[in-house]
Amino acid sequence: MPGCGRGVSIDGDESGESMKPLATPLPPGGGATERELEYFLVDALSSCIMLERYPRCVIQVVVQVIQADGGVLGTAVNCAVMALMDACVAIRGLPVASTFVVVSKPISVNNDDNNSIWIDPSAEEESMEGCSIVTLITKASSGSGNEEDNSSGVLNSFTCGAPVSMTGLMRCVDGTIIYNTAMVAFMRMAIEQKVKKEVETLWS
Repeated sequence: MPGCGRGVSIDGDESGESMKPLATPLPPGGGATERELEYFLVDALSSCIMLERYPRCVIQVVVQVIQADGGVLGTAVNCAVMALMDACVAIRGLPVASTFVVVSKPISVNNDDNNSIWIDPSAEEESMEGCSIVTLITKASSGSGNEEDNSSGVLNSFTCGAPVSMTGLMRCVDGTIIYNTAMVAFMRMAIEQKVKKEVETLWS
């Protein structure tokens, strides 16, 4: 996929919050329009950034896709969140985006569940005929003892392709628990390696 990017400008003022997209194209996926993908990315970031801490400021996030093999939208969200963390921008919780492909099969007599769920699909799997592409943003568990903090509710969702049943959607929500654990571990490893390298460079 050719390299291109989507810029998102996030403004915080004294009266509240406002966000406006920058006119840079984001690669379309799953039949979705650029505007739909843009709004999803804006909503994902606005749900986690504490804009009230940045009055009269502009936070600009630019996502550039150099090469892609599926899950572009979810990956863009996760990369943007990591960039915000690296820039020490105050965020509410830790949103994690996960992408699924739901393939519907004929319902058998002994099995009412006719959905096959694939986590983190490739571009070839996303282009299969009759499949649904589901991108979910959920709150990652904080690991604390507070039940409210550890609740992993769905913050946002984006579905394209064939219609997906409620059963298939709920199975995707269940799958976010596995994906979130791996993604949070990756984020922690990436940040620890960056901090360690900075410390070694500073004191070498």
